[in-house]
Amino acid sequence: MIKKLLFSFLVLFSLSNLANAQAVVVTESFDNNPFVPTGWTLKPATPQPLWVRSTTSTFPTVTPHSGNAMARFRSRSATAGLTQQLVTKAIDYSNRGNTATSVSFWIYRDDINANFDSITVYVNNTDSMDVNAVKIGTVARSRTYMIPDTQAVNGWYNYSFAIPTSFTGNITTHIIFQGNCENTLGANQGANTTIDDVSYEEFPLSCTGTPNVGNIVNGKPLICGGSGTSNLSLSTPITGAGITYTWQMSNSFTGPWTIFAGNSATVTTGNLSSKTFIKCIVSCANSGLSYTTNTDSIQVSTNPLPLVLVSPSTAAVCNGATSGAILAASGGVSYTWSPALGLNTTSGNVVTASPTAATQYTVTGIDSIGCSATATVNVTLANAPILTMTATPSTSVCAGSTVILNPIQGGGPGANNNTYIWSNGVTTRRDTITVTADTTLTVIVTNQAGCSSTDSISITALPAQNSNFGYSYIGNTYSFIDSTTGSTAWSWNFGDGNSSMNQNPTYTFSAPGTYTVTMIVVGPCKTDTISKTILVFPLGMNEINTRALVSVYPNPTSNELNVVSSLDNIEAIKISNVFGAIVKEIKLNTTAKSTTVSVKELPSGMYTIQLNAGKKLSTFKFNKL
Repeated sequence: MIKKLLFSFLVLFSLSNLANAQAVVVTESFDNNPFVPTGWTLKPATPQPLWVRSTTSTFPTVTPHSGNAMARFRSRSATAGLTQQLVTKAIDYSNRGNTATSVSFWIYRDDINANFDSITVYVNNTDSMDVNAVKIGTVARSRTYMIPDTQAVNGWYNYSFAIPTSFTGNITTHIIFQGNCENTLGANQGANTTIDDVSYEEFPLSCTGTPNVGNIVNGKPLICGGSGTSNLSLSTPITGAGITYTWQMSNSFTGPWTIFAGNSATVTTGNLSSKTFIKCIVSCANSGLSYTTNTDSIQVSTNPLPLVLVSPSTAAVCNGATSGAILAASGGVSYTWSPALGLNTTSGNVVTASPTAATQYTVTGIDSIGCSATATVNVTLANAPILTMTATPSTSVCAGSTVILNPIQGGGPGANNNTYIWSNGVTTRRDTITVTADTTLTVIVTNQAGCSSTDSISITALPAQNSNFGYSYIGNTYSFIDSTTGSTAWSWNFGDGNSSMNQNPTYTFSAPGTYTVTMIVVGPCKTDTISKTILVFPLGMNEINTRALVSVYPNPTSNELNVVSSLDNIEAIKISNVFGAIVKEIKLNTTAKSTTVSVKELPSGMYTIQLNAGKKLSTFKFNKL
């Protein structure tokens, strides 16, 4: 079979209800690269293309229906249930009306591995498989399934499916070939599905008047290196039934002219080795008029192409960073960059790229005589290191202890290739410190992609225990007060064989005398002991009667005493030293039941304080520190 040219256009007159509708037949035989054909798409395009171009195929063994290539859906090695759509370019149905039309294609059907691999055909006004896509037919790969029929032998078979008349009046209709994989036999146990020679009709509006297509757009007016090709197009191309394009070239501005391409608004010159002149003649069959473009030219120079380079050859941008990758081109005198997405500028030798996804940028460099070449650079996205700061043995340690800080636990990805800068100047991964006071340290960790993360940790220095206590008493009952900070356990020995584990015990001595009271405190950083000697005096009769009614505290004291009577007003106070000499005397003319007596001027030692309250005399001993 002689294969039709890629996207060849043959003007046919439809025999449908719309007498003036003209159909343009379009065929695609997948003979040329690239795949997918120009204007076609794969949906979805990732994670891998299941639709590919093949010159031969196995499982089953197939050669193209015609020409040198075909389209193959690789269902042999795919997972059951996977699908992928091969979608045509937009089809012009603007002048279809009610004309009947269809899509046809050839599919190879065989009898190996009779699982239900198939091609389902849809039509939609977009290139997507959304809710508006209309299913128009399905063909099973296996010839043994009656979908839509069975076949006796392996081979190529042609199927056509009608396009519903609801698809008319627009230029965005697409035919969708969905490959369906039902490979339930395991990896490399299924079979591939192959199609070829797709054919359908378009119904563009008929041309009218003079087909003014504007001027030639020359992709490469200067070819360097002695030879090359140029892509040509028209500034205002016209589509429609009855339009024909005739491209001509000559070595002279005046001719003679040779036809080198036709029936398309975009063409390629083929290889040129000398200066060449180009023009295009466009004709409208309906009006009988034609239009000839201005003559354009392509200069061929023997100068070599510039060597355009980009530095760095690859780059990474950190996710969330405010700065991008700096790309520098060399080898030309002027530069243009594409795509524009993520670039701060599209011209100049230095640009900053801040893409939101991995992007390949192309820079075109032009030298002083106009010769150009390109270079590419891939810019990827990178993540900053994930920090999980730890302190060993703890974030709270005794003053003088050693702590090891580590921002990445267990090594972590790339930990040994990162750089580390601690706020105390250390540049290793771990920072070992001796804790003498509460401190906070910060580390900046940068990975090989140049992405940084920052974390901080606070270390508390626990103080050593320095024990101390005070006491007050009424008669021979003493209240002991622990004044140590941060203690966790206490042990008291009252000097008479009795003890307590309370923090602030109250103890009544059974007899007067001199006692050594010892307190042992236990804390997180130290165990400390302190002992104090106290004198327990005999109780006088008057004191026995009144001790529950009058109190003096604190005892010992260094500055002042608080005197409180629970019944009577305090009338007079006398303080005597151990020799019985009165060293301070106060008469009170108030009705107060409490007062404060300053003793800070008295030397350290043991004193007796006598209180006259309600004609009752109370006597207490206190220790001046």
